[in-house]
Amino acid sequence: MSVYDGADRVIREMNRANLKAFNLLKLARFDEINLIRRIAETYDASVRLARKKYLMIAHDAYVAAMIECGISDRRAADMAYEDITSDWILDMLEDADPLTLYAFLPETDRKKERLTEALAVAQNRNSEIDRALRAWTRQVAQYADNTVHNARLEAFMAAGIGRVMWQDMEDDHVCKECHDLNGQTFDIHHVPPRPHWGCRCVLLPVLD
Repeated sequence: MSVYDGADRVIREMNRANLKAFNLLKLARFDEINLIRRIAETYDASVRLARKKYLMIAHDAYVAAMIECGISDRRAADMAYEDITSDWILDMLEDADPLTLYAFLPETDRKKERLTEALAVAQNRNSEIDRALRAWTRQVAQYADNTVHNARLEAFMAAGIGRVMWQDMEDDHVCKECHDLNGQTFDIHHVPPRPHWGCRCVLLPVLD
């Protein structure tokens, strides 16, 4: 069982919702004012859904990480509601990420603008909407994984863990960078960024 299993279920739910929303966008009138409004509504609704789902993912990941540190289920749940809040999610989405090299919310605004510009001149608007959906789906999925990663680090620090060990997935899909990091331990405040999009490596607490 992977620490990302819960996130994967949520990603599938969001993918279905986003597919429906972007398909509805194909039916919109393409006058300039309506186009801008509909694109903004589509992305804004998806962001609201993502923030809600990321909060659920973060709570689950935080509690699981605390339990790995020997904290009781009840105490872990109480601490999750104290530490993992809507503001915590918002901060994560507003801050530049060392893996994606952008911040989620500003990048969302850029995606809105790019799609608006593309649909204003495109000969095949449905293809542009499909292209935008693929890029958006990738971003939403990556930040679901980021949420797991960041919530686990938050839990380890709250539990007083000083060092963590990098563990890859130990399968045929592990890249060279992740394989080289496998088994290495790091100070909790100096963990290297994951080396690529879609990295499913896990940090484990080093318990004294």
